[in-house]
This record gives sequence, C-alpha cells and structure tokens, in this order.
Amino acid sequence: SGAKKINTSANRSKINTCLVKFMNLGRSGEDLVARHYQEQGGVILERNYIFRRGRQSGELDLVIRHGARLIFVEVKTRRSRRFGSAAEAVDWSKQRKLVRTAKLYLLVHRQYAALDYQFDVATVDIDNPAQPVIIIPNAIEDFD
Repeated sequence: SGAKKINTSANRSKINTCLVKFMNLGRSGEDLVARHYQEQGGVILERNYIFRRGRQSGELDLVIRHGARLIFVEVKTRRSRRFGSAAEAVDWSKQRKLVRTAKLYLLVHRQYAALDYQFDVATVDIDNPAQPVIIIPNAIEDFD
C-alpha cells in the first residue's frame, strides 16, 4: 500500500515543544501583568488559582489585593491578532465562569468577603515593547 508511516515520536515532540512555547507565552504575560499591579501598589494573593469541586471548576489567573479592594484579573496574551484580539477571547461564557469562580474563591477565603471586588481583563502584546500591557478595569460585570 502507498500509506506513509507516521513517526509518532517526532509528532509528539513537536506538539510538546509547541505546548511549552504556548505555556511560556502565557506565563510571560502573567508575569508582566503581575509586575504592573505590584508597581501600582497591589499585592498578589494568588496566581493561577484553580477551584475544583465536583463539576465546578474554574481558574483565576491573578487575584490581587489593592487597598480595600480585590481584583480578579483575566490575562490574555497574544503574539498576533490572527485569532482575534486578546480581549475578544473573554466571551460571555468565560465571563460567567470567572464570576462564579471568584464567588467560590470568596466563600473559601472568608477573610476577603467584606472587600469590594472587581474584574479586570489584562491584554498583553508581547511584540509591543512600548506598551505590552493594557488593563481594562471593571471589564466584567457581576450580574449574578
């Protein structure tokens, strides 16, 4: 038969390399955003906080305390706009999941329950050294 034999080991290696680059890109973006909030006086409480309980699961990229306010930050990092802008990636479904996860975070961390909170979206353009981080404050409303 004329079928080509696929070298699965080489394919796995390429996939793993791409995955590592993708994860490093996201981590680099989160580092830049965390540094931005720290320079503004924020204290990083959590990075990549994952809440898992039964079917409920969600992740908060950054949880920051800034004075008497908690800021839940969704970080989106891009190298190009080929797949849309970073902010466009935070659709309605993602917003609802972030709100639910933040409320679960507050239930678990009762010491922050009395604080006001907001949801920011941070977009990171790695290829724009002049202004790589753009913060969209109060980008997500809590209608729940």
